[in-house]
Amino acid sequence: IEKGVYHIEDCNSARPAGYYTNAEGQFVQNNCSDMYLIVGKKSALLIDLSNRLADEEAIPSLRQLVYDRIGDKQLYITITHNHGDHTGMLPAFADDERALFWIPAADFQRGGNFPEGHTEKFAEGASIDLGGKVINTLIVPGHTVGSTVFFLEGSDACFSGDAIGSGNGVWIFSYDGFKQYVGGVEKLITYIENPDHGINAEELIFYGGHD
Repeated sequence: IEKGVYHIEDCNSARPAGYYTNAEGQFVQNNCSDMYLIVGKKSALLIDLSNRLADEEAIPSLRQLVYDRIGDKQLYITITHNHGDHTGMLPAFADDERALFWIPAADFQRGGNFPEGHTEKFAEGASIDLGGKVINTLIVPGHTVGSTVFFLEGSDACFSGDAIGSGNGVWIFSYDGFKQYVGGVEKLITYIENPDHGINAEELIFYGGHD
């Protein structure tokens, strides 16, 4: 995406992105889920863990993709929201002593399956400094109560999971969720327009959870 910022998609030769014909001749859709890796001078942040791929090569492949790009830097992993197509590859890092999980408290009140002692829950407005790259957070509820948008300071990029829709519209599952979403979008616009945040609204790009 830009220097030190990568887009990783959970597709492979057997399961390509989008619509394709599988080995049985069926016309199917692969609802790819996207991950984003931001590499600073001292640490790196992996945003989301995609669908769970059953391919036995998926876990070592994802680990290699990440560690080839971060070297010996500390790895943090975060999740935009608590849905299985964004936490599916957790087994790739659950037993990894190098990985620390930094997850939104609003969506993971029960903790999930993240490893004890390696997981910190953050509140809205939390930031993480990766060394030359600072990530700020904003909760935009609706899709889930804790859907989080991650803003990269000094960049025209932010990472929104499914908070404002990705791929084919916004998925809202209840009337309460819709009311949350209306308020969340208003809050998002206010955040973007606040000059203290240094965001160029005309250039800002939202990188969603499903390309």
